[in-house]
Amino acid sequence: MLSREPSDLRPTTFPRYRYNSPIQSKAKSRSIAKASTRTDARLGRIVRLLVDHATVVASGTKALTGHSDVLLGYLAAGPELAGRTRAWRNSTGAVPGPFEAWLAHRSLSTLDLRLARQSANAGAVAELLAGRPEVTDLRWPGRPGDPAYPVASRQMRRIPGIVAFTLADAGRVARFLQDAELVFAATSFGGTHTSADRRAQWGDPVAEGMVRLSCGIEDTADLLADLTRALDHAAA
Repeated sequence: MLSREPSDLRPTTFPRYRYNSPIQSKAKSRSIAKASTRTDARLGRIVRLLVDHATVVASGTKALTGHSDVLLGYLAAGPELAGRTRAWRNSTGAVPGPFEAWLAHRSLSTLDLRLARQSANAGAVAELLAGRPEVTDLRWPGRPGDPAYPVASRQMRRIPGIVAFTLADAGRVARFLQDAELVFAATSFGGTHTSADRRAQWGDPVAEGMVRLSCGIEDTADLLADLTRALDHAAA
């Protein structure tokens, strides 16, 4: 069985953290693969949720390395499957270079600190956006009113720093990104700098004004002030 994060990122369901994924199943006759890019290993209780023959696959490019300077992925599995995967990797040559490995190792010492600030910033940003009349379809599973909150609160140590919301149209999003000084337009996420991406421009079946905002580690008050100013200017 393969649990994948679907490409259908409708604003009523995004972000898709897959808290209710089949990884909760206790069936031992299946092989389960859990995609866990947004719920990074330090955020989710992945090891406790693992069952026999289960595998967790995640992107190290995002929050794990966190500096937007390396492409990397990783796999967590039981000894038997991990051994077979390692043998396959070694025989095919699909290994990171020494510099990429060093970049990832460098980032691990600040991983918990970065994730804590990103999550805290996301919570503050979600509360700010909840009070904005021009913002619709706000999603962050750390808010008690979010549909994913009950499962997220059980399965996560911290909620990831990604907030989704929708503005009126693509033009409003463009003005928002142009006026924001602390927000970078980027399609990746999980870095130390706050970034935003209008997903419809890549063909995702979402509203034209849907934004995926990845909170960085900026000072919370500075980030809120910058977002408020940019939203005000975009609405003018």
